Amino acid sequence: MQAIWTAALLAGGLLGHPDHHEDRLLFHFAVGTHPIRNGAWEDVSHQATAILVGKPEVTQHGPTECLRFAGAERLSLARSLDEARTILPTREFSVSAWVSIARTREHGGLVGCFQNNEGAEQGWLLGYAGGRFTFSLATTGTDDGDGRFTHLTGGSEIRLGGWHYVVGTYDGETMKLFVDGLLSAQSREQSGDILYPDEADYSIGAYLDRDENHPLNGALFEAKAYRRALSADEIGKVADKNGNLLAWLPAAEELTFLVRPYLQFGTLDSMTILCETSRPTRMEVRYAEVQPLEKTASTAEFKPISELTLSELKPHTRYFYQVVCTDEADVKLESEIYSFQTAPPADRPWAFAIIGDTQRNPEVTRKCAEGAYALRPNFLLHCGDVVDDGFAKNQWLKDLFEPCARLMAHVPTFPVIGNHEKDSHWYYDYFSMPKPEYWYTFRYGNAQFFMIDTNRPLEPDSEQFKWLEKELAASTAAWKFAAHHHPCFSSDEDDYGDHIRGNPKRGAYTFGYPNAQHAIPLYEKYGVDIVFNGHIHVYERTWPIFAMAINQDKGIRYITSGGGGGRLESPAPQRTWFSLHVQRAFHCCQAAIHDRTIVFKAFDIEGRMFDSFELKKPAPPTSSEQAAAAGSRVERAAATAAN
Repeated sequence: MQAIWTAALLAGGLLGHPDHHEDRLLFHFAVGTHPIRNGAWEDVSHQATAILVGKPEVTQHGPTECLRFAGAERLSLARSLDEARTILPTREFSVSAWVSIARTREHGGLVGCFQNNEGAEQGWLLGYAGGRFTFSLATTGTDDGDGRFTHLTGGSEIRLGGWHYVVGTYDGETMKLFVDGLLSAQSREQSGDILYPDEADYSIGAYLDRDENHPLNGALFEAKAYRRALSADEIGKVADKNGNLLAWLPAAEELTFLVRPYLQFGTLDSMTILCETSRPTRMEVRYAEVQPLEKTASTAEFKPISELTLSELKPHTRYFYQVVCTDEADVKLESEIYSFQTAPPADRPWAFAIIGDTQRNPEVTRKCAEGAYALRPNFLLHCGDVVDDGFAKNQWLKDLFEPCARLMAHVPTFPVIGNHEKDSHWYYDYFSMPKPEYWYTFRYGNAQFFMIDTNRPLEPDSEQFKWLEKELAASTAAWKFAAHHHPCFSSDEDDYGDHIRGNPKRGAYTFGYPNAQHAIPLYEKYGVDIVFNGHIHVYERTWPIFAMAINQDKGIRYITSGGGGGRLESPAPQRTWFSLHVQRAFHCCQAAIHDRTIVFKAFDIEGRMFDSFELKKPAPPTSSEQAAAAGSRVERAAATAAN
């Protein structure tokens, strides 16, 4: 099969553009030509050799054999520019790839030699961003001192699993991006020779520079580069002759749950249910207080991620529910039967669990989630960094939803957004919160929660600060809790100043995230009781703090719960004045509340409790006591006036 297909491609033009002069061809790798031996792959032109990093496998994908990348491999053409000189273009060039993308991400690379670091933009990259192909280039003609990219973005969405023919060209004045034989974007912003960095890796199958490595998750049949700009006619002919490859799509897969049903934003009288299926479906929810599940609600549109809010429910009541998804061919998929409970009224006891920084450690996350569920909370508060890379779709599926499936099917999750989410659309697709979603507030029992985005500005003149002050001022809840990803106070050894070696390049000693610290005056002014955060991968609880001093009466407790899976961190060698308890451990926490009392506990993943405290708040004065106090003040004022 492979030999026949390769012969057909040679005849059809896929493995050869019309111009094959050696002074124009830079390299040409194609599966089915030269074999891979001892981790090295020689190209068709004998001008380049690629070293395999990891173990990409030769496999069949549709009509052709290809090199399969599973998100951890790449091909290295050269590890230095000196090594790459003979196969790098200097001015006019074309670069092309036949590729099938399995999973997209924020930054992805097909072929490139570049650096993109803190304003320094040099070299070039044929790649993809999110769901579209891209071509990026920096030249001497637009050099602003450390280079400046022009990014071209394709107009059509990537068909996941299908084959695409992607080409970037530059003729010294105009750069163009072609997708599947058609011109998709162009620019005349760049001119002159290509501006290369001092050092860069020359790679196939990865977005790779000094501080980022995002490997391809998909398949590659061919990668090719010329020292000239191919014409639109040449590119179009290659696409036309291989239309059968472009037209091929994977067979419809079995209808399954990619994400099993889970709960969001539970209130006194409503609950939101979401799920994701392997192809678009309509979702029906069957529910009732007891079986049979006679009540139903359903969505109108066919979507991969379905969302439905059940309303007019009874407060503090358990409901059983089952999700049934139906695709456009009337194929049905049924979940098992789960249960949830609506929120309690203000006079009932309730509890919530806290987990942060699950990131990319599914086994630890599973233990944290199971530990939290064993405590039977009313809901889960997640302190952010739910995954390690917010644009890596597979991490949402495998590192968050799979290990947390049982917990999230029975109790709703209220998250705050972390820095690792990268403000990705997946965060907003998978979580359903009040607009604008990156900050919001909600009432639960006799408490109000203020969920804040510390990635966005929190200075006093910022939109978020003004929103927060307005909501805090209006709150009448008995308990006020704030949650955000970054800490106001932290004893970490190197995040907020280098406490190990005293390196001034690591910044001033702030003992917390300066942007989050902007909110402290509001917390103190409006009587916030506890502030929860993640980001630092430890457990830490402060003394009650007010006006930068320990104050048992007015002080706010700041609790870091960042032990959900991210690599554990350590506190500084010397103790900080504000820290009461630090524990370097994977963990989850629970706060149980009734009336004016909170009982808080922290547990490691073996179920051992390592910290706890009880917080009591004095009862507010009764109306008669308030009247008496007011009368006393009037009497004192009158006596003062008489004197």
